[in-house]
Amino acid sequence: MIVRNLKRLYIAIGFFILVMILNFPFPHVKPFAEANFMIMNISISSSSGLHYLGIFSLVLLIIGIYFLSTSLEKYRARLVILALVVYSLLPLVIVESYQTTFASGIYAVKYEQDSSNCQIDTLDDKKIEGVCELTFKNYSNEDVHFDVTFYDNAHLISLMIEGSPYKVSLSGKETRTVHFKTEIDNSNLNAYTSGIFSLVNIQIRQGKEVRYL
Repeated sequence: MIVRNLKRLYIAIGFFILVMILNFPFPHVKPFAEANFMIMNISISSSSGLHYLGIFSLVLLIIGIYFLSTSLEKYRARLVILALVVYSLLPLVIVESYQTTFASGIYAVKYEQDSSNCQIDTLDDKKIEGVCELTFKNYSNEDVHFDVTFYDNAHLISLMIEGSPYKVSLSGKETRTVHFKTEIDNSNLNAYTSGIFSLVNIQIRQGKEVRYL
């Protein structure tokens, strides 16, 4: 017999579901836009300090793991690891299923962060050039138009805000890499060196609707 205590198993499932809801990666990829330290997809802190709801969620997750472990008779380690894998992947599956079926507008847009980047180059004493290549996928059949800006904590990336918002239009079912280019006045700033930045955080906006990705 694998399960020895059904009550503890149900409690464990309840804790996992609660933590998943509190940290569900939609409509924003992170429940806290400025999060810079995460554990198991739970935002713990940012440059502005600790996220107490994230810490609370992590405590709930640990309690859930405890109840799951103590509810099992056999294969404890393997089933706990399996539960954590499911907990990590299930929200992403749910989000993609929703985007490919019911979502519209910016809610049907996926930002492919892993294949996107920005490059900052110092042109001379007075100018910095920023170039970003960001990849988006529109899951809906309808065209979608939105504005893009940046909220990354990296100071060089934050300079791209000077030229924002950047306009993006996607046709139905289109996947496209868009290019943004801007020149920034460096006359009143300290000298900057060139750099390429990946995993860039962005905000997309369509009217009053906003997503942090």
